Amino acid sequence: MNLSVFYCLSDRLACLHPVIEFSVCVAPRWDCASECRICLIFSDGHRWECERQFPQWNDKKWHQLTYHYRQYTRFPTSVTVQLSGKDRQGWAGYYGTKFAQTRLRLLSHTDEGETTNQENETIMEEKIEDELSQAPQSESMPDNLPVDDGDDFVRQSTSPSYSSYGSTESDDE
Repeated sequence: MNLSVFYCLSDRLACLHPVIEFSVCVAPRWDCASECRICLIFSDGHRWECERQFPQWNDKKWHQLTYHYRQYTRFPTSVTVQLSGKDRQGWAGYYGTKFAQTRLRLLSHTDEGETTNQENETIMEEKIEDELSQAPQSESMPDNLPVDDGDDFVRQSTSPSYSSYGSTESDDE
């Protein structure tokens, strides 16, 4: 991610001293142990690294990891974001951790009492219904598709028949 768009405004932003917030959602594999690594490298030389390990048969929940960077003297104009994840059992392949909703924001209004860089982790509750609870719905309308009885097609019709545009009964004579 490159903040060079803000480069021309960096003096003004430095005066405002916004908090740089990075967040990402992480979901481990549930059928085997897995791990993830997040690394942020700011152009002012600051670096933040985060490593998480998840056990096998975990709770299948997404974890939102958030980092607030407050203590900078010169506003960083770029950030390099490195995300990596893998399972810890080779038999399952290297499909490991999933990442979603990567976000980088500048916050102007934050808690005034906070003066240090801060890392948070939030476990997110599931919003997706379990597949087993999603029973198929019965159709209330007949499909009216032709049925093959062996000789000819017989149309199952419960709807009214329609004539073509402009045709009248006298056209059949």
